[in-house]
Amino acid sequence: MRERERSDGQAAEADRHERVERREGEREPHRARSRDVPASPLGYSGSMRTAAPTRPDPVVRDASRVLDGNWCTGRTSAGRPFAFTAPDIRKFPAQFYWDSCFHAIAWAAVDPRRARAELRTLLAAAEPDGFIGHTIFWDAPVRLSRRAFYNLVSGRDRMTRTIHPPLLAFAWEIVADASADDPGFRGEGLERLAAHYDWLHSHRDPGATGLLALIQPDESGLDASPKFDARLRWQAHGLPGFVALVRRNRRDRFRLDRIRARGGFVVHEVLTNVAYALSTAALARMGGGARYAGRATQTERALLAHCWDERTGLFADGPRSGRREVSTWAALAPLALPGLPAPIAARLADEHLLDRRRYWRRFPVPSTSVEEPSYRPRTGFPYRYWRGPTWIASSWLLHRGLRLHGRPDAAEELAARVRALVGQSGFREYYGPDSGIGQGARAFGMSTLAAALS
Repeated sequence: MRERERSDGQAAEADRHERVERREGEREPHRARSRDVPASPLGYSGSMRTAAPTRPDPVVRDASRVLDGNWCTGRTSAGRPFAFTAPDIRKFPAQFYWDSCFHAIAWAAVDPRRARAELRTLLAAAEPDGFIGHTIFWDAPVRLSRRAFYNLVSGRDRMTRTIHPPLLAFAWEIVADASADDPGFRGEGLERLAAHYDWLHSHRDPGATGLLALIQPDESGLDASPKFDARLRWQAHGLPGFVALVRRNRRDRFRLDRIRARGGFVVHEVLTNVAYALSTAALARMGGGARYAGRATQTERALLAHCWDERTGLFADGPRSGRREVSTWAALAPLALPGLPAPIAARLADEHLLDRRRYWRRFPVPSTSVEEPSYRPRTGFPYRYWRGPTWIASSWLLHRGLRLHGRPDAAEELAARVRALVGQSGFREYYGPDSGIGQGARAFGMSTLAAALS
C-alpha cells in the first residue's frame, strides 16, 4: 500500500503549478523537449516511424540525478546501516519493496554499486523466517497520522506485515549481470533469498497450488486498480471503507489462514504471480536449487490453467468472480514470461497491447484499457491510482515481454515513446497516456526505469 494522502490545498497547489507549466511551456533546465510521437490510428504496424529525438544518453544522465536525489543512507538506532532509494524523498521517505527492486534495475544502468547496495538493504530487512514486508521504515516508525492506513500490527513496527510483488530475486539477477566489478554478488544472498521465497511458498501458497494469494489490493502494487472494484466494492483502495478492511485484517494479524477462514478478500493476482515466477526462475539460475525452477514452472502452468481466459485473450485474477473482468495492464503482464506459449503471447500483443483502441496510445502503456468505462487518464482527488495513467514500470516490463516474444520493432517503438515522455515531462510518478502530462510526484524513482530500456 502506498498511502498517498495529500491535503486539498496541496493538491490544488500542485495542479496550479502544472497549469502554469503547460501555459508557459516551462521545464526544468536539464529536461530536453521532444517533438510529438505520432500514433497510427490503427495501432502498431511495421511501417510506423520512431520519431523521438530524445536520445538514451540524456535520459540516463537525468535518471541518475533523480536516483541520487532520492538516495537515503544512515544507521538505525541499533546501528544497522542502510542505503536505499526512496520513491520520492518528500512524499514517500521509506523503502518500498517493489519500488526498490525497480530502483536497483535502474541503478544497474547508471551505477551498479548503488544497485547492489539497494538490494542488500532490502534483503537485510528480512526477518529470520524470510518475511520481507511491503514497506520498511529504517530510521523511524511511521508517523502517527498515517498509522491507521499502514498495514502494521503495532505502531512500533518498523515494517508492514503485508507483501509486495516479489521481484527481489529477479532484480538481483539483473544487477548481478551488470556487476562485472563484483562477481561474488550473484551468490552472496542465495541463502537469504531462498528463505524469503520459502516464506512466500509456505505462507501465501500453503496448498502448493503454484499461485500466491494476496489479502489486500495494495499487495499487488496496483492499489486502486479497477480490477478490484467488483470484489471489494466500498472497501476498495482509496474509498473510506478501505480503512475498515485494514483494521479487520490487522485484528487477524494479516494472516492468510485467518482471513480466508472468515471469507475475507483473498485473490490470486496475475502480476504478483508473474513476479513470483520470474524470481523463482532467477533464483534457480543463480544456484538456488532445482526446487525453485520447479516452482517457477508450476506457477507458469497455474497461470495458464487458472487465469488465462481464451474468450477475451487476457489473463484474469482468480478465483473468478463471475463478473465481467476489467482489462488492465496486469492482464498483459505474463508477456514477460519467457515460457509463455507463442499463440498466447501473440494474442496479448496483437489484440491488446498493440491495439491503439486499448493500450497502444501516444505514450503507452495505460494502466487500464482505454475501452474500459473505469478508464481515467488523469488522477484527481480522491487519489485512486492505476485507473488509466501510464506508469513507466509497466511499460518497462511489457517492453521486456515484446523483446522476449519476437517483437523487437514494437519494443523499440515503446522504448522511444517512453524516452520521449520523460524528455517532455520529466520523471513524474505517472502520465496522461495521450497528453504526456506528468502527474503525482515530481522526481519519482520508478520512472527512472526509462534509463534501463534497451
